[in-house]
Amino acid sequence: MHPQIRRLYRKTFLFHFRNLRWALGRNNTFLCYQVDREERDSTVPIHRGVFKTQPRPAPPPPGLRLPHPQVFPETRLHAELCFLYWLHDYLLQLRDQHLQITWFISWSPCSDCAQQVAAFLASHSNLSLTIYAARLYYFWKHSYQEGLRALQREGARVEIMSLREFEHCWENFVHPYDGRPFRPWKNLIRNYHFQVKKLQKILP
Repeated sequence: MHPQIRRLYRKTFLFHFRNLRWALGRNNTFLCYQVDREERDSTVPIHRGVFKTQPRPAPPPPGLRLPHPQVFPETRLHAELCFLYWLHDYLLQLRDQHLQITWFISWSPCSDCAQQVAAFLASHSNLSLTIYAARLYYFWKHSYQEGLRALQREGARVEIMSLREFEHCWENFVHPYDGRPFRPWKNLIRNYHFQVKKLQKILP
């Protein structure tokens, strides 16, 4: 599976990544990612792209364990698992190399995706993952909280997107980027602090 999108249209980014406290009508997850290779005391960027929730999942590649079919109906495959499909194949070309993976994601992972990503990290010690989420998904539900804790236990950093991360995405994942700066929407900073407080209660 290859990245579905190289860059997002401005309207798509501004709608789906808006860090509202209650984001109605945003039923897709968009995942902007970058992969860097560790080389001595520095990192070298080697890949970036965008995944979103897919309507029709393909059969999983050999060796990649996915949830029970009832967890993800045949009509949808979440963006996080789309990334794992791609990364599983990509890693075959990069054996024994240490990679730093960064996600900028419109929703934090659901409980099942979080557990799958945690299991993937546990079996690939050469990977490190940092997740910046615009919004927390069902943060009041225990199973979703446990999913985020599972990621943390496997060494993943889970953070909330701040103005800095929104600006980074605007410059690197939005089309067309013509040099115009990112313009923060109303209450971006306020909503950021709201999400941070919720995350701190989950991951103290």
